Parts: sequence; C-alpha cells; structure tokens
Amino acid sequence: MDWGRVNAWTTTLYTLIHSLRIAKAIEFGNMPSLPKSILEAGTWLEPEASYSSVLASEPFGRSAVKFRRNPNIHFEEVVRQVICMLVQDLVVIFDQMMDDILAARSETAGVFPQSKIEKLATHLDPKFEWAKQGCLELIAARNVLTHARGRWNKQSIAIISFVDPIPSVGDELIIGFPMLFRYRKAMRTFLNEVTP
Repeated sequence: MDWGRVNAWTTTLYTLIHSLRIAKAIEFGNMPSLPKSILEAGTWLEPEASYSSVLASEPFGRSAVKFRRNPNIHFEEVVRQVICMLVQDLVVIFDQMMDDILAARSETAGVFPQSKIEKLATHLDPKFEWAKQGCLELIAARNVLTHARGRWNKQSIAIISFVDPIPSVGDELIIGFPMLFRYRKAMRTFLNEVTP
C-alpha cells in the first residue's frame, strides 16, 4: 500500500493548521501586501502548468486583489472552508486507494465510495467496525459539505444510520480539525485491515 498521498495530505494538514495559527496570531499581518504574496506564490512551482494551457497567455498578478472579507472577522468561515477542502481531498485519496485494493483482490464494487467501503468491509475483522463506520462518516460529511451546502440530507443521513442520535434533514454539519485527524485514523486503519 502506497501511503505517499496520505502522508502528503497529512503534511498539508499540519502546514495549514500551523499557518492559520500564525496568521491569526498576527491578525493576518499586513493585509494590503496580499498582491505581493500572490505574486510570490506564482513562483513556488515551476512550470506554472505542465501542459499547453489556453490560459497561459492570460495575465497573472496584475489585477488589484484585496481581501474582500476581512479574515480576522471571518476567521471561522475561513477555517470551515479549509476543512471542507481537506475533507474533499481526503475522500479522493481514500477512494483511489480503495480502487487499488479492490483491483488487488480482483473484486469490484459500485462507483460510490460507500459501496467500496461496504465491499471491502467483508474482509474486516469485526473489532474494526469503528473504522468502517468512521470511513462512512467521512464520506457522508464530504457529501454534505460538497453537495448539500453543509446541511444534512436524506442520502447522507442514510450513510450514517448507525449514529445515535441521527442528524435530522436540514441540520447544519459542523466539523473541526480534530475530526480530520479522526477520519484519517479510521481511513488508515480500515485500509490497513482490508489490504490483502
């Protein structure tokens, strides 16, 4: 099992948490210097694109950018958006790793991640049921954040029918950084246990 992408995701998680803590501590520093930060970020990876993008001729960094919403005032919203992006990326990584395990087992499952979890869980020792359920929670959380504007819907609730009490349709989903660590633990445990 190649854990490289999970390890890179984890390093990104740590970096973002640390960066947000520092930015918050200095009240996001000299906010008018945002254009300079964006221009500098444009030099962090070379080339800008590894293919002949039609956008390559479009100017970069010449527009007058500024924080339209003060991140000091909207810090919680920034944190929620960062968590949402990390959850989405973690599910993509998890889904691809499950595809690899299914292929190694010469098995197939449906196209949705929850069907892959259910199929692979047939190889899971019952003492790791918590890991399976944690993975299903990750998938449900991603669905709510990505497709339901952060509100529980019937489809996502059905994925986590084992939770007690179960959320109601329309309830807001709130998850903080500690849940990212728990999702990652459930995912790693699940994948380790079902890998042939």
